[in-house]
Amino acid sequence: MINLKCLSSGSKGNCYLLEADNGEVLIIDAGIPIMDIKRGLNWNVRSVVGAVVTHQHADHSKSIDDLRHMGIRVVAPYESGNVKSMSFSLGSFRIQAFDVPHNGCWNNGFLIKTPDGQKILYMTDLEYCPYSFRKQNIDHMLIECNYMKSLVDTDAPNYVHKIRGHCELETTKGIVKENATNSLANVILCHLGRDTCEEDKVIEGAKKIAPKANVDVAKVGKEWILRKVGECPF
Repeated sequence: MINLKCLSSGSKGNCYLLEADNGEVLIIDAGIPIMDIKRGLNWNVRSVVGAVVTHQHADHSKSIDDLRHMGIRVVAPYESGNVKSMSFSLGSFRIQAFDVPHNGCWNNGFLIKTPDGQKILYMTDLEYCPYSFRKQNIDHMLIECNYMKSLVDTDAPNYVHKIRGHCELETTKGIVKENATNSLANVILCHLGRDTCEEDKVIEGAKKIAPKANVDVAKVGKEWILRKVGECPF
C-alpha cells in the first residue's frame, strides 16, 4: 500500500510525499518552504530516503538546498545538463527520469516504481509528452492539467509561457489515453491553473478517457491510498 499526499500544487508551489508501506518517504518536487515540508512529514525527517525535482523554477525547486543541508539526497537531473534519460534509486524506490518540453527550460518527468512494485507516472509543466509508457502498465498517474484553451486570455503577458510550458486539457487527455491500460487505478490531475481550469470539467474529461480509474485533482492536504487494480482494500 502506498500513500500519496499533496502538500501543495500550483503556481505558488508544488510538493508531494509518497510513502511506502515500509515507512520510506520520497519527496516529489520541493517548491515550498522547508518548514512546510517538515510539517507535512509530521517532523519525521528520518523517514525521507530522497527527493526528485523536475526543473529549476522556484515553485518546484525552492527547498533543494535546505533538503541537502539536512543530509537528504536530492536528484535534479537538470543540474547535470541536458539529461534526456537517467535511472537511479532512492531507498527502495526505483526511478526513471525522462525529458519533457517546458518553454526553453530543461524539465524532467519521472516514472517511479515503488517498493511494492507499483508504477507511478509523474509529469508537470510540460507542453506535451514525446514518449509512450503503455508497455510499462502504469498503475497511477500524477499529471498536470494546467489550463483549458477556452479559458486562456491570449492577450495576457504570460500567454506564450502558458501554452508552451504547460499542459492543456486535451493534451492531458491524450497522454492519459496513450498510457492507460487495465492496470490504471488512479489519475490525479495536478498544477491546475487557478483561472484557466474548471475542476469538474477536467475531472469529467479525464474520466471519459479512463472510466475505470479514480480521477481526482491535487489540492493542499489531500491524500490518496494507492493500490493496484483489484487489490484488497483491507
